Parts: sequence; C-alpha cells; structure tokens
Amino acid sequence: MPDLNEENVRHLLRRTEVVDRPERVAELLALGSISQAVDDVMAIDANPPSASFSGVDADSNWRLGIRLSEHWMDQMASAARPFGERMAFFWHGHICSELGKVGSAIEMRRQIDLFRSTGVNGNISTLMKTMAIQVAMLKYLDNDQNRASSPNQNFARELMELFLLGVGNYTEADVEAATAAWTGHGRPRWDVDTYRFDPDQHENAPQQFLGRTVNNGSPAQGGNQTIDVILGNGIVPAGAEINRGAATRDVAADFLSKKLWQEFGEAASRGVPSGVAGAMRSALVGSNFGIRPWVAAMLNHDDFYSAATKGGLVRQPIDYVVALLVATGLRAEDGAQTWLMERTGQRPLYPPNVSGWKPNGYWVNASAMGARQEMANGLQWRLQRDTWEGENGYMDIGRDSVRITKTEVNGLWKNGTYTEPMPRDQLVDRLTLGLQLNVTSDVRTRILDHLAYLDSRPVDDVGPWQRLDALFLLLSAPEMHIA
Repeated sequence: MPDLNEENVRHLLRRTEVVDRPERVAELLALGSISQAVDDVMAIDANPPSASFSGVDADSNWRLGIRLSEHWMDQMASAARPFGERMAFFWHGHICSELGKVGSAIEMRRQIDLFRSTGVNGNISTLMKTMAIQVAMLKYLDNDQNRASSPNQNFARELMELFLLGVGNYTEADVEAATAAWTGHGRPRWDVDTYRFDPDQHENAPQQFLGRTVNNGSPAQGGNQTIDVILGNGIVPAGAEINRGAATRDVAADFLSKKLWQEFGEAASRGVPSGVAGAMRSALVGSNFGIRPWVAAMLNHDDFYSAATKGGLVRQPIDYVVALLVATGLRAEDGAQTWLMERTGQRPLYPPNVSGWKPNGYWVNASAMGARQEMANGLQWRLQRDTWEGENGYMDIGRDSVRITKTEVNGLWKNGTYTEPMPRDQLVDRLTLGLQLNVTSDVRTRILDHLAYLDSRPVDDVGPWQRLDALFLLLSAPEMHIA
C-alpha cells in the first residue's frame, strides 16, 4: 500500500480533482491511509446539479452549449469533491457525442448528466446500455437510421472498436450480427428528439455474435444482449486479428483499463504496468464491471504513485482551464474563453471524432501552447479590469481573495511624495499565496530575475505596471501544465 504523505496526496488530488487545494491536502493527510484518502476523493455528490438554460434562447444551441460547458467547468473548479465531474469528462472523451451533429444541447446535457451521476458509482454495462438509446448517441452514430431494411453499422462497430473491445478483437460477421441486434432503436420522426423502439424496423432473426447467440428474446433487448455477451461469456473468434480464443470480458477489462490509466495514470509509456493492469482487470471482472472498485484499484496501487506515473502526463486543456479558474477565483463565464479552448485542441462538447481526444503529446504543439498562453494573459487582465483604476485600485486573487493594491505593485507619486512598491519577493509570494500555487525555487528565481530587469529599466521605457508580468508568468508556469 502506498504511503500517506504529502507528495502522494498532492499527486492523487492533481490527477482526480485537477488541483491540489491546500484544504484538501490537509483533509487527506489527516486520514489514516492512502486507501482512506481514495475513499474520500470518491465520496462524490451522487446527484450533481444539472446546468440551467434559464435566460438562454431555446433555439440557440451554440449559446446553450456554452452555458452547458461553463456550468461543467465551474463544477470541476468548485465542487467540494470534483472527481465525479472529472470522471464524467473521461467518459465524454471515451463514449463521444458532438454537439454539432447531435444538434441539441438539451440532449448533450442529458448524456453528460448520465456520466456525471453514474460515471463513478455506476456499472459499465448499465452505462453503455443507457447511453446507447439516448438521443445524443442515436443521432451521433446514426443508430436511429439502423433498420432491418437498411442496416447502418456505425454504432455497432464503434461499440466494439472504440467503446468496449478495441480493434482486432472481432470479425466483420460480428459487426453484422450486432448491427442486426441493434435495429429498431430510433425516434418517432426526424425532427423529434425522443427515443422510441419500433419493432417493425427490427431484424428478428437470431444472430451469432462472439461465439454466442443474441437477438433471440425480446426484440427491444437484442442490442443489450450484445453488451451482455461482450462483458460476459463472449469469446474472441478464431477469425479475429488478435486475442483469438480469449474471453471477451477480459479483453474488454484490459481495453477499458488502458483508457482509464492513460487518462489518470500516465500515457508516456503507451501501456499499463503489469501489476496495476492485473489489479484493475480483477477488480472490473470481479465486480461484474462495477466502476468504483475498478477506479479504486488504480488509485490504491503502488504503480499509481511511482516516479514514472507522477511525471507521465501533460495536463489536458480542460484541466489547465480548471486550474486557472481555481487559481484566479474566476467563474468559467469570465475566464474559460471557450474560443481559445478550441485552439488548444480540446473544447467540451466538440470532440474531434468518435475516438475522442488523444493523451499527452497531442497537447504539446506551438498552436495549442500558444492558446494556453493567451488564456493566462487574458485572465491576468480580467483580474485587473474594473478594480485597477486610480490610486485606490486593487485586485482580488483566488478563492480566498488575497488583495493586492495598485500602490503595492506600482508604487505611488502623490503630492511630491513617492511610496515605494512592494519588494519583488513579497509580490511574488503574495501572488503565489493568492493563486494557491506550489512553484519550484527555480521558477520563483526566474520570475524574480525578470522583475529585477523590469525594475532596472527607465520608467518611460518599461513602466512599473509591468511588474504584473509576475502574475502572467505564474499562470503560465510549468507547474500549471503538469498533471
């Protein structure tokens, strides 16, 4: 069992709650073990508040989508235990729908709320069966167009390839069988966003799927039987490319575990350490695909706290934005800048394709990192706006509202008397306190050196107000980009 110490607790919180808030670090360190700390992190709100669309035009999906995204990011930044929100975002990237194709922010909200309410405390089988007949998924992967007379394979294929098994663990015959089993699930009309099963559009013939017979009971349950087989007694067929003869439940457990590990553990190695992979598989299969024991097996494992894991993830843009919101105390409406999130490569509700977002190096390129810098710069100015005018100007930083006055930053000439600004080291420490950041001594020294350079310049060359570069540099520090 990993040690309960500050380094491990901070790592656990940064991976599960995005930010290692000082009060949460203290709470977890007061517990008796890492296992208890993990239980605390997972003690999430079972019924998180849904986004309100009040005041937004019902026919403006773009604005409704922004409201939904901002609500979700605010919950990640402010919930007492936000791991449920962060796990929901994992499912959003794994079982994707995209607002542009779905065409309804209301249906996207319904899908995301499913992830938020059951993404930690639910069961993968139930989660998959529920999302399969939600309107968002029916429209996104065209299963509302899947009829006995004109089969559409999109959903059935992605259910195996991207959601549960991975490439190469099934044959084209299995795709055709699953497609037949999932026929008849749709909507009353093309312009009505409600689910309806139409037995007249269902293919009633029994199907051979992954070595088992499906679609041989209630017509409406034919599709669900494919999930039961994958997570139950299915066998990877002899004609598959890999894992021939393996139990599909084991293959699915390993496939899902790799996805979860690369989201919360590390992605640099592109694999999963054998010890944690075995523990996660055993927890998932042993609980009949319960999510909580599976996640707990990962978070309690020694490999999760190894040096390789601690240094193995770059913060996704969503995590960076949430960290900025926590640091500055701003709400997403003021600080999320969703148009810049699109440039980073990750905007909620708009995954690039059905395979979702890729981890790690996917985020490290000039355009994406430049957009992050623009976010930090925008938040720096947002903090100053409306409070930085005149000699009594000030700004409040962070959730605890550490106040810094304009005079403390700039100094002040008044009636022929000059008030010296706050010393550089005190300014940096005050900013760091407000932002609740832990930066290395090297980063702190580099920022102080930059401020010393600015202070050495003539006032008419580099104005003393540029000492607030320290705020921008802290919001852009390496510690803000490492998960």
